[in-house]
Order: sequence, then structure tokens, then C-alpha cells
Amino acid sequence: MKKKFIFCLLIGIMGFSAMAQRQARPYNYSIGGVLGFVNGITFKMVPVDNFAIQADLGFHFLYVAKNMPTVFTINPNFMYEKAAKNGFYWFIGAGLNLGYANSHHLVFEINDIREYKTISSFVSGVNLIGGVEYKFSNIPLSLQGDIRPGFFLFSNRYGTDPYFDYNFFNISARYTF
Repeated sequence: MKKKFIFCLLIGIMGFSAMAQRQARPYNYSIGGVLGFVNGITFKMVPVDNFAIQADLGFHFLYVAKNMPTVFTINPNFMYEKAAKNGFYWFIGAGLNLGYANSHHLVFEINDIREYKTISSFVSGVNLIGGVEYKFSNIPLSLQGDIRPGFFLFSNRYGTDPYFDYNFFNISARYTF
């Protein structure tokens, strides 16, 4: 028992000393906007080196055959992030999507008369994320470009429909602190 305690204590001390000697990040938190296939607000935090959590709240359009639902989601992403050179960072990770969607479905079409029905759905999904970020050294601003392909499930009273999300390019600008 005493040996286990001493071993755990030594591992803890080595971990804390490694954290004390780690390279300083240029920022720990950032908040701003995202535009592209996702449109909304974005928040990013870097709790430890090489790990970032990014959460986006907003809407985007899914390009689906014969209808284009508007999706309002929250999208947390967990990313491995690495410094490249002179303020540039690259990252890769995965995330979840939870939200709400409205889509217009064609009910019937007779003699050029079309009737559509709006269907509301609960949306859940997963996505990958990858991209680059640049942190300006003299101002509190970071710019990010990313791609986020994913898979969505629309659940409503008519059943569950799967869709691939071609969410391929987004640009973010964030105030860093």
C-alpha cells in the first residue's frame, strides 16, 4: 500500500513538473463568429497543450435531395491541436451535433400545383473536423479555416432519416483572451 502511494505521488509530481515546463499558449479562450456552411457564434478553449474544445451554436443548411432543411444546432468538437510555425496551428478531431430542423417536403403535385408540408425534426449527428488556425501576435485575434463532414439523423413522427452532411468549409474569426 505504501509503495503504491509513493509511486502515485512520484507520477503526480512528474506530471505537474512537466505541465510547469510546457510551452506557453498564446491564448486560453476565444469567442467570435463562424461563416460558411455553419453560421453562428463560436467559442474555443485550450485547457492543456495540444487539446482544444470548440463549441459552435448556429444554423446551416443540409443539401438533401428535393429539400434543404434549415438546421439549428450546437456542435461541440474535441480536437488535437499542434503548433506549426509562426502563429500557425493545425488541428484534427471529432464532434457531436444536437439540434432542431425544419424541412419542407413535397406532399403532392397535380397540374403544376404543388403542396409542401413543413416537418420539424430532432437532429443528432457526428462529424469530423480538421483545419488550420492563425493567431496574430500583436492583436487579440485568431482566424480559422476548417472542414467538417458529418452524418446526421433526423428523427420525427414519420421515422428517422439519415443524411450525409457536406459541410466542407467554414471560416471563423475570434477575439482571444
